[in-house]
Amino acid sequence: MIRNFYFDKLLVLSFLILIILGVVFVFSATSVPSLLNNKDPYFYLKREILWAFLAVIVMFTVYLVPIEYLKKLSYPLTALTVILLIVVLVSPAQISGSSVKRWLDLGVIRFQPSELAKLSVILFLAYFIHRKSQMKDFFDRWSSIFAAISIPSVIILLVLIQPHKGAAVFISILVVMILFSAGFSLRKLIFIPAVFVPLFIFFIVKSGYAEKRIEALINPIENRTGISYQVFQSILSFVKGGFVGEGIGAGTQKLKYLPEIHTDYIFALIGEELGFLGAIFVILLFLVILYRGIKISLDLEDRFSQVLGTGITYMIVVQALFHMAVNASLFPPTGFTLPFISYGGSSLIIMSIGAGILLRLSKEPKKSIYSRQII
Repeated sequence: MIRNFYFDKLLVLSFLILIILGVVFVFSATSVPSLLNNKDPYFYLKREILWAFLAVIVMFTVYLVPIEYLKKLSYPLTALTVILLIVVLVSPAQISGSSVKRWLDLGVIRFQPSELAKLSVILFLAYFIHRKSQMKDFFDRWSSIFAAISIPSVIILLVLIQPHKGAAVFISILVVMILFSAGFSLRKLIFIPAVFVPLFIFFIVKSGYAEKRIEALINPIENRTGISYQVFQSILSFVKGGFVGEGIGAGTQKLKYLPEIHTDYIFALIGEELGFLGAIFVILLFLVILYRGIKISLDLEDRFSQVLGTGITYMIVVQALFHMAVNASLFPPTGFTLPFISYGGSSLIIMSIGAGILLRLSKEPKKSIYSRQII
């Protein structure tokens, strides 16, 4: 029996703390630079508070949506995502100084369809596996894998064309992780990287800037005033922060030294202002989400809910891992935001929808302790 008004308290506390940290550090990252440029120092704060408020409303609204509704929405939402990814290629929002086609202009806001693509792929795979998993030898058939990755492959290709290589790589990894967790043979799943890696290499070679980003990662000290400037400044943020940090608002890397610090490099700001202890605290919050998300998912009765829960947990935690790896100069700069913390409405709302689904799953019927198994 579903428990009315129950949700995992540790999960919701982690989500809310991350959202609050987002408001604090977006303000820290943007207030002084805005003032120095003769702009409203509270401009980003006001927008971030609005987005945070909407995110909490979205999270608890989604929590109220029955899982059966999500099953019905899975394929239509995936179709809508494909349409939006095509529309953004044909009629993208015009952004000064940028030739990429990642944003749709919706009037009052700009929306990034590649963010929706992450959630849509998870829902598609969850419903597909839910419908087909009762077939004999389903998880051992090549045809099952080809069918499972058919629509995600289209989505990945459309994201690559934008081009948004980071998001394409992320979605590909997400697909492999979900299929492996659901029970597909790892030996068969290896062919997915075998197909997509050459494709990614082709797009990297074709676009010189992606190749330069990799080069910047390899020699950050030697090229610190050139192509490795951003990478070097990110490392310097953690060095300055030390063990306890310089204090909230006291960091100096945001003063034109580290570009995009309120989005792509906000973890570096946390490292500078809260130090090693603050960075570890944020990491622990995501580890709590990983542990509770996987535990909740493995305990569920319904196959759709199991796959959906693990997929959303991966979406949140793996993106956080990628963001932290970029900030620590362990991965080339790719434009990954830190879930719930980085400035940006598209990412925050999609992550909040995922959080709401996880909270909903925490109140769904559980398997008997005698019948639990890894999915």
